[in-house]
Amino acid sequence: MPRQPWLMGLAAGLWAAVISLLLAMLPMLILWLSSLDAGPRESVRLGGLLWLVANGSAVSISGVTMTLLPWGLAIIPLLLLGYAGTWATRRSDVSQARELVWIVVPGVAVYTLIGGVIAEMTFEPSSRVDLLHGVLACLVIAVIGLGAGAVHGSGVLATGVIPAVVGVPLRAGIVALATIVGLGALGATLSLIAHIDDAITLTQSLGAGLGGGAGLLILGLAYVPVMAVWGASYLLGAGIGLGPEATMSPFLAASAPVPLPPFPLLAALPPQPPPLAWLLPILGVLAGALAGALIGRRLRHEQRLVR
Repeated sequence: MPRQPWLMGLAAGLWAAVISLLLAMLPMLILWLSSLDAGPRESVRLGGLLWLVANGSAVSISGVTMTLLPWGLAIIPLLLLGYAGTWATRRSDVSQARELVWIVVPGVAVYTLIGGVIAEMTFEPSSRVDLLHGVLACLVIAVIGLGAGAVHGSGVLATGVIPAVVGVPLRAGIVALATIVGLGALGATLSLIAHIDDAITLTQSLGAGLGGGAGLLILGLAYVPVMAVWGASYLLGAGIGLGPEATMSPFLAASAPVPLPPFPLLAALPPQPPPLAWLLPILGVLAGALAGALIGRRLRHEQRLVR
């Protein structure tokens, strides 16, 4: 029996927030059990901060705001929100695009409200998330996740609402973007392998132990999407900015020495361009050619000017 869309939206937002929050607190509780450095209350608070960071909030630690976020953590709330949006849409038997608002808006509202509560409850002078920034970040994540899940669950896209001359270029652009980021991830991986000795030295210098090593592994996996985007930027020739006066690119070495934190993944940053690195931007041209070929193939029946 179909349920009220707004009620399903509220349940979806609440479910996604609670499950993702529990998943964020789990590693902190494990670290607490393996170490006596922090009590259970502090571990729960740090889990709440980790949840806010996973939703795109910048955290301030000892007065320093960490703006380079581990975007890999955002995959968890996005997947949960997407699943919740699909579930709510199917349970309420919504099939019209305009009806999706009654699911998405209540779900986003409750998710954002929980984000504000968590930001307020985890506030400490030493480590905190700005309340407004935390609310806005949760709002954006909820709109993207719940909205995508609701659209998928309703089957709106399968009804031919989007014309081919719009949908085909969008899909081709996504393919080109995925190709560039994938090549960037491959390049970052090869660079890390080439500098694996430096990465091992950095890891050993931290002396993290078993619990800290597990946390370092989780953090490294969370920063994989960031490294993939950095790799794509390097391949395209834009380079990687490491400070106001330091840039690495295929065309020049690091313009100035920059003290980097002892994070193993940063060993992949090449201080000197590899041989023939100036040819790497051609990969971006090839990705564009791939998108053009897809458009030409899928829209071969359209006029040449349309293609």
